Amino acid sequence: MFRVARSLFISLLIGFAAFGWAQRPVTIAGTAPFAKGEEIRLLVFEDLLNRIPTVAASDKIDKNGRFKLTCTTNQIRLAQLAIRTSKAEFFIVPDNTYNFSIGVDTVLFQLINPERYGGYLWITNPAKDTNDLNYKINRFSQYFARAMNYYGFRVTVDHDITACDTLDLLLRKKFDIQYNPLNFYQSYAYYTCGQIDRVCRSKEQDSFYRKYFDNDYILYNNPAYMDLFVESYTGYLYNSHYISKELLGRTINDEPDYLALFNGLGRDPMLANERLRELVIILNLTELFNNEEFDRGNIVKLLQYIKASTHFLEHLVFVDHALERMTLSAAPSHPLVFKDGKGKKKPIKQFDGKDIYVQVFQSDCVDCIREMTLIKALNQKYGDKIQFISLNVDPDRDSYEQFLQSYEDMLDWPVLYFDGNYDWLLENGVETLPEYLIINADGKMLQRYPPEPENGLPEYLLYRFHNEEQEPENPLFRN
Repeated sequence: MFRVARSLFISLLIGFAAFGWAQRPVTIAGTAPFAKGEEIRLLVFEDLLNRIPTVAASDKIDKNGRFKLTCTTNQIRLAQLAIRTSKAEFFIVPDNTYNFSIGVDTVLFQLINPERYGGYLWITNPAKDTNDLNYKINRFSQYFARAMNYYGFRVTVDHDITACDTLDLLLRKKFDIQYNPLNFYQSYAYYTCGQIDRVCRSKEQDSFYRKYFDNDYILYNNPAYMDLFVESYTGYLYNSHYISKELLGRTINDEPDYLALFNGLGRDPMLANERLRELVIILNLTELFNNEEFDRGNIVKLLQYIKASTHFLEHLVFVDHALERMTLSAAPSHPLVFKDGKGKKKPIKQFDGKDIYVQVFQSDCVDCIREMTLIKALNQKYGDKIQFISLNVDPDRDSYEQFLQSYEDMLDWPVLYFDGNYDWLLENGVETLPEYLIINADGKMLQRYPPEPENGLPEYLLYRFHNEEQEPENPLFRN
């Protein structure tokens, strides 16, 4: 009885901590001399289960290379600074002011996905503060990375227990690593080191659970905790020997019954904590949505039930993001308004009534230009049934305008400019060029990876619209 009452009290306390504390200010200022006139964005992660960021603030870097961003938060958050598609991660603490100097490899900065080649923003703090959370976490992370480079093969491939123990001892001698859920830095180090146990002691699930998850705290805002949680519980419902396929089939496929599923999973000793159990269910239902053995419609109903009835308000953001992905019910976070060659706004709404096939390109992409000859032919054949758009993502608008002049005779479909809408590119995972997607006039994603003009698109369109092209059936020649 005391255990139940204590857990309920802790649950209410954590819920109040996440939702009841007043939002407090955070200021990030500094210089980025390489990006004068560019937009700088502050992205904050409220959903570390799926690593989905939201834009908390933005500013235009002035002619002297200076910027200033302000936001509010009620707890420590993982954040990113982003200029174009180059980013760098750090942590924001309520009531803090940060002064950063930002640099970048200017060659990689021009790429659509500089991260693939190590093109991150370089953030430095001219006034070094050894008590600053970012300083302490960076110091630990760099040492951890060097140690893993030395012991990594023996740990991750050989599962050498001696190497694991040596690495763990080395880290604990250097850093204050202990379980302290109320200390963000100590928790970050503790759960980062948990990755060593997860790999080396994968067969000791009970002791691993007791060491890292059998407690009253789920650290939703700590990426080290959430990373360890996701890697430990991904695929858990489907693979655990405590959970029968009969239970999953009966509560998901036969008739969506969340309470029966929730209570049935409670027999698993590693799902005894009800808060943790519901989070595992959300994670796994999202995963099972792509498993042919399970009814997608019922999975959506189960998540909708959780949204309507959960006692753990922190879980709502995870459920909402899962449902958005499954049902395509939400418009993109960043409105789709592009511009034409004359600088006139072209909202995507103007193409209402047709699906929209988007080719994302840059004017110096030879492959992109070559396949435009195919798009031209497909547009002439299917342009009354599907809307083609080529979307230019040149950092310099002048390059886009010169491209239009150079290829004016070839372009008989809209070729628009993305107008610096980098968040839309990031949200849709546009990383290489050319890229393709099919959306509707609301900007909702219909198909993220459709066939390419040179590889399957003609056949796809022929199959999709072939019924409209067939001649009326001759009744004298029926099978």
